[in-house]
This record gives sequence, C-alpha cells and structure tokens, in this order.
Amino acid sequence: MDHTANAAKKSMWFRHVGKVVTLAASSGAALVSIFTALYSYGVIGHSESHQSIGNLGAAWVGLRPAIDTAYAIDDTVHYAATVTDNNGSVLVGARPTWTTGDSSIATVLADGSVIAHGPGRTIVSVVVGKLVTHSTIVVRQRVTSVEVGRATGDSLIVLPEGAELQLKARAIDARGHAINGLDAIWHIDDNAVAALDSTGVLTGKNAGKTLLTAKIDGVSARSAVSVVTPAAAIALVAGSSQRAPAGKALAQPVVVRATNKKGGPAAAKRVTFRVVDGQGSVDPASVVTDADGRARANWTLGADPGRQTLFASVENVDSALAIEAEADPVAANTRVVALVDHLSAHAGDVVADTVAIRVTDSTGRVLPDVPVRWVAVDGSVVGTNARTDSLGIAGARWTLGKKTGEQHVRAQVGNGSGLGISPVTITATALAGPPANIVASSGDNQRGAAGAELPKPLVVKVVDENGSPVGGASLTLAASGGALSDTALTTDSVGYASTRWTMGRSAGEYSLAVHVDGVKKLLKMVAHATPAAPANLAFDDAPGEAHSRDSAKRKRLLALVTDVYGNPVPDARVFFSVKSGTVTPARAVSDAKGHAVVTWKLGSKLGEQTLTGTVRGTDVIGEYVTQVGGRESLAKTVSLKSAER
Repeated sequence: MDHTANAAKKSMWFRHVGKVVTLAASSGAALVSIFTALYSYGVIGHSESHQSIGNLGAAWVGLRPAIDTAYAIDDTVHYAATVTDNNGSVLVGARPTWTTGDSSIATVLADGSVIAHGPGRTIVSVVVGKLVTHSTIVVRQRVTSVEVGRATGDSLIVLPEGAELQLKARAIDARGHAINGLDAIWHIDDNAVAALDSTGVLTGKNAGKTLLTAKIDGVSARSAVSVVTPAAAIALVAGSSQRAPAGKALAQPVVVRATNKKGGPAAAKRVTFRVVDGQGSVDPASVVTDADGRARANWTLGADPGRQTLFASVENVDSALAIEAEADPVAANTRVVALVDHLSAHAGDVVADTVAIRVTDSTGRVLPDVPVRWVAVDGSVVGTNARTDSLGIAGARWTLGKKTGEQHVRAQVGNGSGLGISPVTITATALAGPPANIVASSGDNQRGAAGAELPKPLVVKVVDENGSPVGGASLTLAASGGALSDTALTTDSVGYASTRWTMGRSAGEYSLAVHVDGVKKLLKMVAHATPAAPANLAFDDAPGEAHSRDSAKRKRLLALVTDVYGNPVPDARVFFSVKSGTVTPARAVSDAKGHAVVTWKLGSKLGEQTLTGTVRGTDVIGEYVTQVGGRESLAKTVSLKSAER
C-alpha cells in the first residue's frame, strides 16, 4: 500500500511539473513571438537593419487555415498568409499573390478572401517571390431549406380525383442557391386523400386535404394538398380589392358565385371559406349557395399589415378561389426606422449605400409585405420593391440632385390615407465632383488708377460638371502687370476664391490668367489702368509752329498734364493766366493725350514774362517763362514796323 501511495504521489508530482513546464514553454513562446514582432517593426534593435521593401528578404511563407470548408455558394472564407525572413521575423510590407486552382469552384481576392462559386475541392495558393504555399478550400453546400411545389413552379397543390402531378423538391443552401444532385424522401400524411410515390408523383384519390413532406439531408418542407371532385367554376362577385386597418373587419361582405358546366347557377352547393394562418377570420366558414349560386361571408383581417388572402372553394370545383384584401398598418403598432440615417454621394450620382427602411411592430417583430411609397424631396427615387421583404425592409434607388449640400428622400409606409404614420426622412450629403470649369464671379473688367488697387476684389468660382461648387480646389494666378495680393489660392467650401489686384504704373489694359488644377481651360480676366491724378503740368512750343516776325509777339504753346508716373491725363481742366499780354483760351480741357493748346500774345513790357497754368481741383502749377528783347531789339522792331509803314 505504501508503495502504491508513493507511486501515486510521484505521478501527481510529474503531472504538476509537466504543467509548469508547459506553462513556461507557452509563456516563453509568447514572449519570443512578441519580441520577434517588436524587432520586425523596429521597436527594438536597429530598425534600419530589418525593414523590408515588398517581398525582399522573404524566407518562409505560411498559410492558414490548412483546409477550410464553405457550406453555401457565395460564402467567403478568409485565409491569412504570414511571411518571415531568415530570423523568423514577420516582414512588413510583403505583397503576396493569391490564386486558386479551379476558379469555377472558388476565386480569391487580394486580401486572401476566398469566395465559393461551385461545389468541389480546389487549391488556394499564395506566392511571395519564389516561395509558394498551398491550402485547400472545399465547397460543400449544406441544405438549410427545401422548396416543394409542382414541376411547373406552382406553390398551391390542388388536383382532381384521379389526376397525377409530378412534384419537385429543391434543396437550398444558406444563401439561396440550389443544391443539385440530392434526392428527396417523400411522405404524405393521409394516403386516403392522395398517393405519393418515391419519385414525387402525386395521385389524387378522394376529395379532401392533407399534407405532404419532402425531406433532403434531414431538412423538411411541408406543403398542403387538396384533392377535389371535378366541378364547374366559382367566381368572385363582390368584395374584391378591399382594405381596412389590420385586425378590423372589411366594410363589405365577400360574395362568390358557383356555376355549373353550362354557366348556370350552382345552387345548394357548399362553399367553404378559409383564411391563411394569421390572416384573420371569416364568418361563416361554410355556407350553402342560394338559388343564384351565391354565397356570402364577412372577413375580419388579421393583425399583421400587408396583403391577406381568403380562399373560397365549392364542392365539385377543382380549384380554390383566392381573394385578396389589404390590411393597412396601424400607427400605434407600427415602428419605422431608416437602416442608414445619413448618406453621401457626388451630386447627380446614384447613392451607392443602402437607402432602405425597416418596418416592425411595437414589440420589434418585423412586418413583411407592407406597402411603402418613396418620395424624393431632392433628386429622384425609385423603390426597388413596393413592399417590405421577409425582414421588414424596403429599399430604393436614389439619384441625388445636381446641387451640393444636404438632400432628402422620404419613405411613407402604407398606401391608405389618414393612417397617421409619419414618413421617415433620410438625408444624404451631395458632394461636388472634380473641378470641371472656372468662372469669374465678380471683379472682371474693372477700371482703376495706375499704381492703385482695384476698387473690388477679383472673385472666381470653381464648379464640377454639374455646375456644383468645388471646395478645396487649387488655383494659380498670373498677371501681365501690376501686383496680386496672392497668386496661389484655394477655394472655400462653396467653391469661391478671391484676391486683390494693384495696377501697374502704366495706363492701359492688363490681363490676368487663372488656372485650376485638373482643368485645361484658363480663365482670363482684364482690368483697365487709367492715369492717376494730375501731378505735373509742363509747357512746350506747339509742334509745327513756324517762325515768323510775329513769333516774338505771339507764342502757340502746348500744355501737357501728366500723373506722377508720367501718364498723360485727359479731361483735366487747366486755367491759364499771364501778368503781361493775353492768353487764349484762358481755360482748356486736356485731350486724350493730356494736351491743351493755348496762344499767348506777349506783352510789350521788356524782359522776362511768365505764363502760369493751374490744374483745377489740384495744387499742380506749371509755368512757361520767355524773354522779351531789350532796347536794341525793340528799336529794331520799331524800325521794322516803321519801314513797313
């Protein structure tokens, strides 16, 4: 016994030691992995020595998982590649290339995501430089549901006594794709009503109803079967296309009429009214037709909104009459939310993100088959489905208007008026596209004094192909003269940019070229520099003035008005005055070249005489001084005048 106890103690001791060693080894491996990662990313050690460029330095590539399985067509399986160097460090920036052996079975994306396309098995390969590693992907569809119906696709299985129908059962995977090559196991609940063989051939035996089952890989689907006695017809007379709030009775009774093979009334025939589970109640559920073959029933709709169906069947008729009514949603028991509250897209484009709403009741249960109307406040919208699907979702395709900024679309649940359900508004931000054009907004073709800043700023606008303003666009400006406050501009959020322009010293026309990145066309703007205020007044002999005997007594002078930069100033009013002699005219207006012509009849006084010019409204004064000859010249003149006499 002692020996056994000692052995047990030793065994327990070894197990504890093993656990400690295992824990230490795991911890050590984890630390090694951590230090290796830190070393690879340059956190520790000399980072320059182990940085990588692309696949350079790759020594080993691993691929996980080694094998994986997709159970539905279009399933995505994610693979991960690990690339290390000779030191076992993970390479940063490695770019592996992914391939699959058979693209009809699966394809692989650049991030290692493998998408199933068809059943089978194929290889997933990753290539890094000369290194290649393989894994396996198996596509094996798994049955998640079974569809049962006639070979023609009808879902309602009704057949006359003695008739045969070939039924089909289709296996469906999780993504709604059919699974081929699987056979169903058939079963029918009541063999007295109908017979069902192993190949799905259904044979009507006696009038009645039963259920059949098709099972594939353990997944079953049930379908109702109705066997009827051959008869003539049943038709709806009144009460079609009615609507009422969910859970309420229709305003009018449903009236059907049974007829015989000759089209006459089928009196005293039993008509049965039946609603689908959850779609209300009917009273009476069974009634005998009157002398005109008519039968009436009152239908109270079920609590769920959407289309509801009442079936009316009459004995000896091989089909049931389906009667539809619309159950409007009740505001107190309806909740509507947008799947995405705020979206964005370029102005004029279709919103790529989900534009949809979800409709539920007050408990959160989804409400399928509820009508939804879409109204575009901006742009245009088309509903992708007129009613909510099995998940309570209704979507739309929304094309934004061409203006930028916030745009809106509304979803209204229910088609009836006065339901009291508020519409849901979804907002999208319409973004501008790339720059397509640049236009002058203001400040073009201004006039300003030479050397002075133009009175208004130059404002330009950058727009996209829809005419929407583009913010953040870069502009370059180049002027033929003068100076700009800024030659490199960026448009603001509404597409505008502005600058100030100071004219050069020379009067005349100046041009400005504006270029925006991404647009070939240049915008040209012009400005006209006018002469500055008068600053100088100078006199000179008028050109072409001939020398004569009167030139000593009369002078024809040219007055020139210029600004501070020497530009001729037109339309300047100049006043002339002399202390000796006379001047004509005494006032003048300079012409386009800044000139004014005056004639000065000199006085008889000998010596220096002065003509003074003053520019009105300024302190600019100019003088012209001439010397009238002395006694000898005067005597000479006099003698000349005497000789003439």
